[in-house]
Amino acid sequence: MKLDGKVAIITGASKGIGEGIAVRYSEEGAVVVAASRSEQLLKNVVERIHGSGGRALALRLDVRDPKSVDEIVRKTVDEFGRLDIMVNNAGISMAHPSENLDPADWERAVQTDLFGVFYGCQSAARQMIAQGTGGCIINITSMYGIVAAPMRAAYCASKAGANMLTKLLASEWADKNIRVNAIAPGYVRTELVQGVIDKGMLPMGAIQKRTPQGRIGEVSDLLGLAVLLANDESSFMTGAIIPVDGGWTAYGYL
Repeated sequence: MKLDGKVAIITGASKGIGEGIAVRYSEEGAVVVAASRSEQLLKNVVERIHGSGGRALALRLDVRDPKSVDEIVRKTVDEFGRLDIMVNNAGISMAHPSENLDPADWERAVQTDLFGVFYGCQSAARQMIAQGTGGCIINITSMYGIVAAPMRAAYCASKAGANMLTKLLASEWADKNIRVNAIAPGYVRTELVQGVIDKGMLPMGAIQKRTPQGRIGEVSDLLGLAVLLANDESSFMTGAIIPVDGGWTAYGYL
């Protein structure tokens, strides 16, 4: 098992990509702390891990509050003795014409998708530095932090900021043996995306045509990379922003 004995926190772990990473990390031998605002959904994820013989803990978290982030790191260390992997996955999305975007919605998106990533990185790094053994931080950003999407000003700006933050912190903490990388997914079939598809609000034909591979992603498409970035096989990788988008960001035509 590639993560045997490692202790990992995954934010936004109650569903979607975060849940997928939490379960896969457990299958690879990691002790998992699943963190989210959705306590009942978290319990379901942890029960699933326990049912497969893994070790996991559910903790409520608001990534917009640095004290809340510090608290889950402290509780993780109190329970399991250390922190090796931090996955900053929690995020929100919105689509709205920029000229009418409410300042409160802008602030909520930036606080969650950018501030929350920074707080997660910062709190994890403090613990990893104190341990003296380093660690691994993985930020789940978006292809829309690399290329623009109309009516997604807050989301695109926040994800672009998170990508740059990944590079900056990787450079700053490399000598402390902390690696910081980002996975930038394209459209992935989470519960949220599937709901939008079912309502006819996501033009699947146009998205499939725009994507060189001709489909949207599945959560399983991200999990191998999430494991690779968390283990020693990627020990010389830091500061990388890796799109997993079916070729979307590589393709120059609409």
